[in-house]
Amino acid sequence: MRVVIIGGSHAGIAAARHLKKIDESVEVIIVERSNVLGYIGSSLNLYLEGFIDKLEDARTVTPGQLLAEQINVLLNSRVVSVDAKNKSVDFTTDNGDIHLTDNISYDYLILAMGSSQYHTDFSSETEATMTNFKTLTQSKTALDTLMDAKKVAIIGAGLIGFELAESLSKYNKEIYLIDRMDSVLFRYFDEEITQELVQKLPENVHILLNSDVREITMTDEQKVTGVILANGQTVAVEAAVYAINPRPNVELVTDILDINMDGTIDTNEFLETSDPFIYAVGDLVSVHFNHSAMPIYIPLVTNAYRTGMIAASNILLTDKIPFPKVQRTIVSALFDTYLASCGVNEEEAPYYGLDVASVSKTFHKEALFQLDDTFELTIKLVFDVNTKQLMGGQLMTNSKKTLEIINTLSTLVTMETTLNQLVTMDFYFNPKLSTPLHFLNDLALEGVIKR
Repeated sequence: MRVVIIGGSHAGIAAARHLKKIDESVEVIIVERSNVLGYIGSSLNLYLEGFIDKLEDARTVTPGQLLAEQINVLLNSRVVSVDAKNKSVDFTTDNGDIHLTDNISYDYLILAMGSSQYHTDFSSETEATMTNFKTLTQSKTALDTLMDAKKVAIIGAGLIGFELAESLSKYNKEIYLIDRMDSVLFRYFDEEITQELVQKLPENVHILLNSDVREITMTDEQKVTGVILANGQTVAVEAAVYAINPRPNVELVTDILDINMDGTIDTNEFLETSDPFIYAVGDLVSVHFNHSAMPIYIPLVTNAYRTGMIAASNILLTDKIPFPKVQRTIVSALFDTYLASCGVNEEEAPYYGLDVASVSKTFHKEALFQLDDTFELTIKLVFDVNTKQLMGGQLMTNSKKTLEIINTLSTLVTMETTLNQLVTMDFYFNPKLSTPLHFLNDLALEGVIKR
């Protein structure tokens, strides 16, 4: 059997490796249009903060590693058409002055083309001046642009924008985080959490909420000079970054597969498309979130890996595995604070028709007998008003190891745990390591008795 994977993204690599784990005899071929596999989209932040020495280091795997696993890799190769009827793909390979055209047949095809920066409503000339950093090439250009700029506008105060703002703030630049919403990190954290975070921002980071960018001003040489907001306010900057979630790269298959209204490829629960011999994974698909009735677009690396593994399993195994509901579990380190979130937050719950309540508490004691008196942990639980079923959770802390609590919360939400169950759930106690009543037991109790 031969499985061709279009795209050396995180999802494509996960699918390839899982195919070989299940059956070493399967021929696996990855066709990747760039010369980098598994590129990490946040690499610019990693470089600016000194976690990597070169942008090229921001990858999860090398071609040599995959070849050692008997996975064939075609770099600098772009698939130009898919012939679903004859089960083959046409591709071109560019290597310097060499331009080749070829064709590969497949038994199964996995689409893992990933996503690109979201297309804006600005003119093509304006878009050309905006800074993006999703790919390696974009990141290199962005690095030069941002290092030369003293004032930077970041359009989008979500995780992507906030993480970049933190990285750039350490370089003594004036940063303007602009968002059309009335709060930052919308869909991940409620205002009571984000208000605390905003208070920790350095003086060179400015937040402009309820603000749409109407226009980006430029010189005749196409250099950014500022952004004009919908209310007429002009912010003078020398670079404008568009930090909004990307959109799926589906142009290759729009004529042969069913496409959803949100631009993702329509799949069933097993990630099979409208063609039973073609699967779609990663940023190309929507997933079921929490208790929402319809799938939504959540382009996270964790979802990419899982979709890749599940697609591979369903191609080779008799017992098919459905892709489960996800809880959009994320963590981030922002301005010396660790934040984490999973499931539905209180502000967005009405969008899903959920009637929820919440309880939150700040803990200052990590263990019964502790030597460190600087510990701080704020946890918020979101739950159904009537059933007390856990719907989501958020936390903010100065303790990195405490972040693991969010994985516990994500599991509890998935398992439809109620606060009554959580109150008496069995967690360990050691006087040097914990308090007699675990944070989650403690907080669940307050939720149960809340009127």
